[in-house]
Amino acid sequence: MSQGFFMELISWGYLGLFGGSFLSATLVPFPSEGLLYAFFKLGYPVWICVIIASFGNTIGGFTNYWIGYSANAAFIQRRFKLDETRLLKWQAKFAKYGHFMGLLAWLPLIGDPMLIALGVLKVKFWPLSIMIFIGKFMRYVFLALIFELFV
Repeated sequence: MSQGFFMELISWGYLGLFGGSFLSATLVPFPSEGLLYAFFKLGYPVWICVIIASFGNTIGGFTNYWIGYSANAAFIQRRFKLDETRLLKWQAKFAKYGHFMGLLAWLPLIGDPMLIALGVLKVKFWPLSIMIFIGKFMRYVFLALIFELFV
């Protein structure tokens, strides 16, 4: 992403923060942390920014989940050489506690593909969405605390 796009998002205010945070949670590489930091430096209220970025990032994560959920199961089975029994076994394993994986959705490199996989496995959306929000919110709280304490 170009610096011009970054500055354009900042000029949109909270909507830009939401949009940048949303993009960051999809498979599009975008530094939501840098955008959040820019909003802090510009004097925007830290906790409002944390909440807006958390919601944007969470909804972006829902996009990845939806991609997996709506994926062609037959294609997934062929691509990863899974027989139907094996896929059903994984779905059963994740049905009960798979939503806790949403706490790790903020992790770089693995969080986005993990949400796609959880969608493929049809993990229940509402418990997962709560965990995704908690994980992403805690990451932004941590960044805000670093900013408040050290910057």
